Amino acid sequence: MRAEIRPRVLCDTNVLLSMLGLPGRRLEALWEIIQEGAVDLFVSDFILEELRRNLGSKIGLSAREVEEILARVGRHAHTVAPVHRVDVIQEKKSDNRILEAALAARADVLITGNFKHIRPLGTFQGVAILTPREFLDRYFPLR
Repeated sequence: MRAEIRPRVLCDTNVLLSMLGLPGRRLEALWEIIQEGAVDLFVSDFILEELRRNLGSKIGLSAREVEEILARVGRHAHTVAPVHRVDVIQEKKSDNRILEAALAARADVLITGNFKHIRPLGTFQGVAILTPREFLDRYFPLR
């Protein structure tokens, strides 16, 4: 049964930013699942650096707060180093780095809130591309 297998998940920067940098209940269930070890979470150096930058510039957190959040991610995530480049998204080339990380992670799911460039792909080389709600509904319907 699929629920017994921990899905390999890559959260893109905007999901991590919303989940950890913006307090509230919206993505609380997803973070709980990650903390429980019910999924294998993956990130890349690109995602971590983008998260670091946005936590400071967009959310306005102090350097100490940013480092605390990055440490929380580090306790629960495996960092992958993409080896293959992709050039699928032309409108915002940096979004291709997210796809590369998902491939390097051999992810089952890329969780994104990027409705402009990433989510419309639906799947990419066998990786399902889902919103946080779609992911929860599919893999953890009781949450």
